[in-house]
Amino acid sequence: MSKKHYILSADDEPMNQFIIELALSDMYELVCVGDGQQCIDSVRERRPDLILMDAKMPNMGGFDACRLIRANPETADVNIIMISALASAVSTSEGLSAGANAYLSKPFTNQALIELVKSFLDDNQG
Repeated sequence: MSKKHYILSADDEPMNQFIIELALSDMYELVCVGDGQQCIDSVRERRPDLILMDAKMPNMGGFDACRLIRANPETADVNIIMISALASAVSTSEGLSAGANAYLSKPFTNQALIELVKSFLDDNQG
């Protein structure tokens, strides 16, 4: 059996973290942090296979954290899914422009999250 993929999730709302854990923790190794700066710090310590990133967080938001991850050559190719209640076309465009590979609007179904995560991870298992 291959090792579980490591997902880093950045969201400041405990309920959102709980929902993500409920959907993904049985299939993947999941670590949750509370803001963009904690995400950057965690990425420096251990490179994730995938990052789930909320757009609006205290200290450092997801758009800025995404740009910093993309600017670092060691992490520039990590897949990032922006997950946000900011569901407008402008917010989606800003997330993708910041470097997110995909943008998932809240609220979402567990199935939608699982399928999107699998599209980035499970197809690439070796």
